[in-house]
Amino acid sequence: MNRIVTIFLFLIITSCSIGLDNDVSEENLDNAQSFLDNIIANPEKAKSLLHEEFTFAWMGIIEQGGVIWNKENLFDEYFANIIPEILPNGIVLTTTDSVSDENGVAIVQVGDAEGKNGEYDNNYVWVFKFKDGLIHSLREFNSDILVAERLYDYKLVPTE
Repeated sequence: MNRIVTIFLFLIITSCSIGLDNDVSEENLDNAQSFLDNIIANPEKAKSLLHEEFTFAWMGIIEQGGVIWNKENLFDEYFANIIPEILPNGIVLTTTDSVSDENGVAIVQVGDAEGKNGEYDNNYVWVFKFKDGLIHSLREFNSDILVAERLYDYKLVPTE
């Protein structure tokens, strides 16, 4: 009889912990999506979702890539100065897919925008990592060739 009780208790505990993981996973997804929805429209809301040790980097391989931004300069410099310069009419981002667990979130989005050098409809993958229930790091992946041409003043030239 003790063995049956032990197995029953194990099943209850396991199902409760799986439920907790699912709750954390859903909360992480909600917070990541809220961050993306509010970075321009409501920066204080977006900033409230960030851990004190937060870092952000665009993972492109042109010289603008790899810069590590923190909680303060991301909003005070990147979103306040750089983004309006390269995307003067803003951008509409639409989430098409996502995956999440208790440690992180990946969100796939398509963008619709006019860059300073022409049409800029990039595809994005945002990878969020969480610590203490807050966004600890964010990495942005997209076509750096499109970024280089349409947002910065790079020209692609054929090799001889």
